[in-house]
Amino acid sequence: MGSDSPAFAVASSISAHNLRSEAWLLRGISSIPGELILAQGVLRFVARDTGSAWPWQLRQLEQELGVPGFAADIERGEGVCLFQWPANALQSWAPWYYFGGGIRLKHRGLVLCFSLGRPANMALRAHAGGPGAVGELRRQWLAIRGMRSRGRHWLAALAHERVGHGATGSRCYGQA
Repeated sequence: MGSDSPAFAVASSISAHNLRSEAWLLRGISSIPGELILAQGVLRFVARDTGSAWPWQLRQLEQELGVPGFAADIERGEGVCLFQWPANALQSWAPWYYFGGGIRLKHRGLVLCFSLGRPANMALRAHAGGPGAVGELRRQWLAIRGMRSRGRHWLAALAHERVGHGATGSRCYGQA
């Protein structure tokens, strides 16, 4: 079930201390698709693909996070856990210009930006005014509603973790 489905907002695996949803790590005008996972006080991002990111952007991200091998692994098509951070050590917020459909995370001075819905440069579009225009408009409206819902869930879950307690988990790139 993709993020364009209205059911995705509900099916994002939400529980009291756990959350999991599709997300895109934004890198300028490029994005890297994956999954944000909050479990047992630890936040992870598992990248699935290179997305629209250029090889130099992957290598830059690899250097910024101190994760040797990330770019090569993701270019080979391997799903890669990019970071694993204690959720109570993060700052999280949603800038107004994300309209609630994305979040920014800050850990040890590094800020990463995430969209909680498929970025426009990753989506196939119907031709404006064509036979699918009304259906496309409805699909986009439902996608925006789903993004905003996921944004609220993520901000609430991360705020809960800040006042709760963090945990450690399995080994991963970018482990705190």
